[in-house]
Amino acid sequence: MTEPKRVAVALFSGGLDSMLAVRIMQRQGFELEALYIQTIFECCKVPAASAAAALGVRLTISPVGDDYLEIIRHPKYGRGKGANPCIDCRIYMCRMARRLMETVGACVVVTGEVVGQRPMSQQRWQQHLIEKHSGLKGRLLRPLSAKLLPPTIPELEGLVDRNQLYDFRGRSRKPLIALAKELGICTIPQPSTGCALAQVSFAPRVLELLETRPEAARWEFELLRIGRHQKIDERTKVIIGKNARDNTTIEAAFRQHRPADAAYLHPENFLGPDVLVVGRIDADTINQAGYLLLQFTKRFDPEQSVIRIEYSGGEVLRPVKSMLGAAAPGPI
Repeated sequence: MTEPKRVAVALFSGGLDSMLAVRIMQRQGFELEALYIQTIFECCKVPAASAAAALGVRLTISPVGDDYLEIIRHPKYGRGKGANPCIDCRIYMCRMARRLMETVGACVVVTGEVVGQRPMSQQRWQQHLIEKHSGLKGRLLRPLSAKLLPPTIPELEGLVDRNQLYDFRGRSRKPLIALAKELGICTIPQPSTGCALAQVSFAPRVLELLETRPEAARWEFELLRIGRHQKIDERTKVIIGKNARDNTTIEAAFRQHRPADAAYLHPENFLGPDVLVVGRIDADTINQAGYLLLQFTKRFDPEQSVIRIEYSGGEVLRPVKSMLGAAAPGPI
C-alpha cells in the first residue's frame, strides 16, 4: 500500500514562528507550500520571500479580496482595542489556506501560532472557533503548541508524529529562539510590530473612515496609510499629501477611480501638497480643502497662484485668493 503524500500548506509571514512551523514539518518529511497573504493594512515589510528561500520552500503570495473589507466593517467576533477584527481575519486567512490545500492536494494547514501568545486570536477557545469556521476542523495544525491541543487528523492517521511537536505557550521568544538554533535556523527575524489595525496611531483613522463612509471602497482604505486626514463634516474628509510620494499616490487614486463624490486639488503654479476631498463636494468643502492646501504651503503668491480642481466630470482653475477667506476646519 502506497503511503499518502506528505504535503502541507503553511500560513507564512516570514517571522520566526512561521519559520519554525515549516522546519518542524520538514523534519517529519513533509513538502511545504508556503502561503503569504497580503492585507491592506500591513505595517512592516517582513522578508517572507527570503525566509522561504532560506527554508527551501515554494512561496505563494496572495492578496486579500475586496470581501476582506466586510470583516473590517462588520466583524462577527468583534474587535480588539483598535480596529482589529483578529478572529474574523484569521478565519478569512485560514479559508484562503484551505483553498490552496485543496488545490495542491495537501493533507493539512500548519501555522506558527502559539497558545496564549496573542490575546485576540490565540487563546484555545479562539483557536477552536477559527478551526471550525474556516472549514479546517481536524486539518489545522499548530506545531509549536500542538501538544496543548486536540490531535489533528494527520496525527491520528500517523502522518504526523505528535511526539515531535511542541507545547509552547505564552509570549516569551526565548524558547522559540533556542528551538530555532536547534533546528538550524541561523538568522532570527526581528519580532513584528503587529497588525496596523491594532496600532493606536492608525486604528482611529480606520474607525473614522467606517463612521464617515461606511461603504468606503478599497482604495479609500489603502489611502489611510498616507498623508494627513481631516474630517470636514459627518460625511466628508480631506487627505493632504505630506511629501511627493503621497502626492503621487493621491493623484493616482483619483485618476484611476474618478469617483463622483471626490475632487482632486493640485497647486498649478507653486509648490504645495496635493489634496483629495471625498464625500460632499460643493463650494464650501472645496474652499476648506483649498484652505488646508495653503496651510501646508510655504510660499505662494496670493495674486498669481492658482489651484487646479478636478472632478469626475471635468476640471477648473481657481485663484488661491478666492480660498484664503475660507473658514478653517478643525485641528488636524
